[in-house]
Amino acid sequence: MGITGLLDTARRALNTQSVGIRVIGDNIANVNTAGYTRRRAEIVSQITSGNGDLQVGGGSEIKKVIRIVDKFLNQDYVSKLGDKTKAQTSSEFLKRAESSFQLDGQAGKIGYELTEFFGSLEDLASNPGDIPLRTQVIQKGTNLAATINSTYNNLATLQREADDRIKIIVDDVNRITKSIAEVNAQLAQSERDNQEALTLRDQRDELLRSLGEKISFRTVDDSDGRTTVYLQNGFALVSGVNNYELSTTPSPSFAPSGGYPQGLDGKSLSHIVYDFGAGSQSDLTNSIRIGGGELAGLLEIRGVQAITDTTSFDTSGALVETAARVEHIARDLLTRFNLTYLGPDETPGGTYQPSSFGLNGTQPIPFGLFSFNGANSGNNFGDSDSDGRPENSDLNTIATSGIATNFASRLIFNVTNERSLASAIDLDPASASTTFAVGDSTILNNILAQRSTDITYSGLGNLTVTSSIEGMYSLAVSNIGGQSARSQDSLKIFTDRETQTRELQQSYSGVNLDEEFANLIKFQRAFEASSKLIKIGDELTSQIIQLLR
Repeated sequence: MGITGLLDTARRALNTQSVGIRVIGDNIANVNTAGYTRRRAEIVSQITSGNGDLQVGGGSEIKKVIRIVDKFLNQDYVSKLGDKTKAQTSSEFLKRAESSFQLDGQAGKIGYELTEFFGSLEDLASNPGDIPLRTQVIQKGTNLAATINSTYNNLATLQREADDRIKIIVDDVNRITKSIAEVNAQLAQSERDNQEALTLRDQRDELLRSLGEKISFRTVDDSDGRTTVYLQNGFALVSGVNNYELSTTPSPSFAPSGGYPQGLDGKSLSHIVYDFGAGSQSDLTNSIRIGGGELAGLLEIRGVQAITDTTSFDTSGALVETAARVEHIARDLLTRFNLTYLGPDETPGGTYQPSSFGLNGTQPIPFGLFSFNGANSGNNFGDSDSDGRPENSDLNTIATSGIATNFASRLIFNVTNERSLASAIDLDPASASTTFAVGDSTILNNILAQRSTDITYSGLGNLTVTSSIEGMYSLAVSNIGGQSARSQDSLKIFTDRETQTRELQQSYSGVNLDEEFANLIKFQRAFEASSKLIKIGDELTSQIIQLLR
């Protein structure tokens, strides 16, 4: 090899150790850089041919600089991140929904206002002619109706907020997938001679983590280093250098002939689709809902409509399930309690003839105790079939007519005049005359009897429950409270799993300063040794020159 070979070996060694020091320096400099993956210089030994069969080492060189990364660990971390974000979203909305439901006797809650209303009826039943007590009934009934309005509207507002956020997150997904496709294109141009474009790959991994917070997906890499990103059903969000943007629409091409039912607030809900053009769209809503990420959490809370849904309460989702219970309470007040308020039918077999009267001798209309905004919109004040009975069939007819998709948000207490509040019952069955007992409170007592009567609530979504009206509210409280508690437990579990996986991923791919400084010392000493080789080679060369003079 000779002295020149020694010098050449030392030169290569100096270059090798210099690059190694630069790589370590880069690691140390980026210890706090988000998304940075630790680098390592791969050093290989060079073999050169000597005289005859003698093989003499030619020193070392950097083959390439690589990222220390475990692909499967990264994918697991993205998945755990999506699970955590989904649980976080569900927990946030359920906690806000739960705030409207309590059993601790707090004013402004349906349970409290029901108790207050029935309590005012009990007070009036002991002295039915007392005007101040009648005023109290009107006040408590008005408060009850207003509380049912606000409770339902809070759920409807949360559903609408979730729907609006879905549109925003879909835009975020499109932005991220576009960036991933752009990085794929840059990688195809930048990676050559077996050397990876390290910064670009870090950038793409960070984009995939951001995407995992929004939506659940899978990936596969091709031989050119490009990543394909696709949903659970196989739909590609990114393929090579192209991304395929999602969109939201309230009236997709695959909707049933009559369209999907409205949301809780009477407005349309959005579907997540891919638009192929020419009026053809693919429904991706359910595929996204069953995965992780913020979109799945929002869909789970808001609800996903099926093609067989016909009402706002057929839609799945925690908010809809709770709203259905509130709607049942409102409809019960509009039907069973209104019918009780009318008193026994004085003319059985025909149009219902009320037997109850107020102090001023007036008879109540079918929806006389509780009514709803829009009851006078061409539907005989709510009695759409004009049979004199307040029935669910009347409400269903009105709902399908488009006047109202729900009654909980429209409920009102219909009695505004103390003297018109009915309490007594007509003792004379003849339609032309009336007879009342002094201090009669039969109507009030009949209404109070319905308070503890169990009935079967059904017809809204998949809910079928047998309970009293206050029992229905208790079930609503326990339902939303249970779901909120489970969501908080899930959030804790998924947060712990995400933290554990992140720490494991960081221990493998993150920068450890102690390890980096130890490696730096090794490279430094190797650099010093290589420098000494050059010095020795220089001294040998000088001695030879002196001998040749």
